[in-house]
Amino acid sequence: MDVRSGEESGKTTMKNKLLEKTFQVLEAISASDGPVTLKELGQKLAINTSTLSRITADLVEAGYVFKADYRSFEPALGMIRLGQNAAYSSHLPRVVNPMVKAHVERLGVQGAFAGIENRQLVYLYRSDAYATERDYGMPCRVPLYRSNIAIAILAQRLDGGEILSIFRESIHRNRAEGQDKSDLDEIRTLVEHVQKNGYLFRREGKERWNITFPVEYNGDFYGVSFYGDRAEERNFDRLLFECSLLASRLHSALVRAS
Repeated sequence: MDVRSGEESGKTTMKNKLLEKTFQVLEAISASDGPVTLKELGQKLAINTSTLSRITADLVEAGYVFKADYRSFEPALGMIRLGQNAAYSSHLPRVVNPMVKAHVERLGVQGAFAGIENRQLVYLYRSDAYATERDYGMPCRVPLYRSNIAIAILAQRLDGGEILSIFRESIHRNRAEGQDKSDLDEIRTLVEHVQKNGYLFRREGKERWNITFPVEYNGDFYGVSFYGDRAEERNFDRLLFECSLLASRLHSALVRAS
């Protein structure tokens, strides 16, 4: 074996591992509810403190991370700029958002379009993004088990056992953090509804309701959703038809744009 070739291969592997750890640090900092310490990052990511110190120092210098205090870090403008630029440049929101916006405004309902990445819901559009409880922007912290779109997407992607395992983990994590409780049996019923009918229709009490259809694109699934209140006044046959129609049109538009 050529010694130089072996050394170059070793350096490439080290660089790839460092890059992987850097993205892990970015993910962890951006997902935190507030400034996160090196100790907390180390516990979460299993990366030693010296490596974390080098990575966070580089990210601070590059403008992606802000040093809140001596050992705490939070997202800086550079990281926010990346997300905003990506959303602006991607053809997904350019194609999807105007279509969903026009459709829900015509019907007088709320609407959303989202996908799942790294077990986190990612909204491309949500008409009530700046509701009272979401003053800081897009509602990206919705737990998977509380999302009708996530249920519809995962029901298309995975089998029942894998889906329930993911939701069970999400429920346990949020309970540990003092969040509300949810019933896994109810989620199982909703998953079975999607697998049988190809969509999710859910009424929550007398007022709240949600209709979600999966949208297949490029070998993956997204979800488009209509939702709102005044359930007693709604014509759900029409709304089911309109949401199904929009899902079909979104799929066709995305295929043409790709």
